Amino acid sequence: MDARYRLNSDESTPQVAAQSSVQAWLMVMFITLLTILSLLDRNVIALFLDDIRADLQISELQASFIYGGAFAITFSLMGLPIGWAVDRFSRRKIIFGGVGFWSLSTIACGLATGFPSMLLARAGVGAGEAALVPSAHSIISDSFQPKSRTLPFAFYAMGQKGGAGVALLVGGALAALFNPHVSYEIAPLIVLRGWQIILFAIGLPGLAVAIFIFAFRETARSDMHTAASERPGYFGYFGFMRGRWRYFTGLHLGFVMFQSVYIAIMGATPSFFARVHGWTPAETGFWFGAVILVGPLASLPIHGWMCDHLLRRGVRDVHLRYQLIMLPLALLPLCGAYLVPGPILSLSLLGVGMTLIAGSQAATTASLQMSVTGDLRGKAASVWILIGGLSSLIGPSGVALINQKVFANSSMIGQSLALFVGCSLLVAALLFEVARRGFLRSPNVSDELV
Repeated sequence: MDARYRLNSDESTPQVAAQSSVQAWLMVMFITLLTILSLLDRNVIALFLDDIRADLQISELQASFIYGGAFAITFSLMGLPIGWAVDRFSRRKIIFGGVGFWSLSTIACGLATGFPSMLLARAGVGAGEAALVPSAHSIISDSFQPKSRTLPFAFYAMGQKGGAGVALLVGGALAALFNPHVSYEIAPLIVLRGWQIILFAIGLPGLAVAIFIFAFRETARSDMHTAASERPGYFGYFGFMRGRWRYFTGLHLGFVMFQSVYIAIMGATPSFFARVHGWTPAETGFWFGAVILVGPLASLPIHGWMCDHLLRRGVRDVHLRYQLIMLPLALLPLCGAYLVPGPILSLSLLGVGMTLIAGSQAATTASLQMSVTGDLRGKAASVWILIGGLSSLIGPSGVALINQKVFANSSMIGQSLALFVGCSLLVAALLFEVARRGFLRSPNVSDELV
């Protein structure tokens, strides 16, 4: 195998050893904070999507595309040039630019007057947020040894899962202050709907927080075999993937199906509680936000520690084997949540299901970064979000199409969610099994890792 692509798992690598553990964990915590802000800007719109749909006079399918597709397309496509840049330039500057851009785009969403302008603004949110994931993957991988990466990735995933819960809690609190479908005169001749004010309030903090990324020094890059000018481009990375096609195909497509479940739950559950149980955005934001925040945040460190522990004990495929246990276990509570009578039982089942699958994203991300060298990490993460970005289109639109074409009844959104979630989780588990078998056969998997 080309030495440039050989996985370097020596724990005494000078660059890795030089990293201060305090500095590394502080950076992880700050990236997690930025991730929470990104999820706040991304997901809060789900709470009052029906109000936006009514005000902008758009269809349910158009609304689902605003929430999912418009974001997913730019989030995925912009990841490619950003991933290339991450492997060459300052990751701090890339993160700063991304946070500023998505914050301004969130504010622009509050100024939208119709479907085209809202579509464009949501596309801007996706483009800005594309800067964070490749940078975060690269920084965390360069700051921790392979056998200890799942725990920091789990902490980072706490920002992804927690951010969704925070979005609902903060959005619910703001919806209690500013009713999304009520007009407010904030100044003479300036009248805004409640949902517009909420989007302004959500977008502004990112502009102030982003500057603090420069309080951290640039993280040293580990496992680099080439000078910056000689580092492989995407053709080199795709060649690397081609030699391990079973692993990468199963991993990426499995992630698409898993993530589409998560995004469908986040995007359509507020409408489920509103249509089926008659809850207001404030009620949904508080209760649903609390449920998906508490369980996953409590369990993510356990998921991460367990994967790292089993990897050190010699279970080389632990990150993928984990999916074959957790996803089937989560299927019944997640599907049942939308079929049982009463919102309390529904929330309880959602909490159980989300807790079980909380570690899946951290484990699959750790598996990916364990399988590439330092000069491929940004590109690996950008292809990861490019393919994973399909989930933002598949999840919301899949539920909307099932509800519109199969059941043809907006009040049966629960049945649509249950059908979509059940089928997607089963497919995801099968694809992760393909990835697991490919992982064990891959030439990049070294016995030194365990």
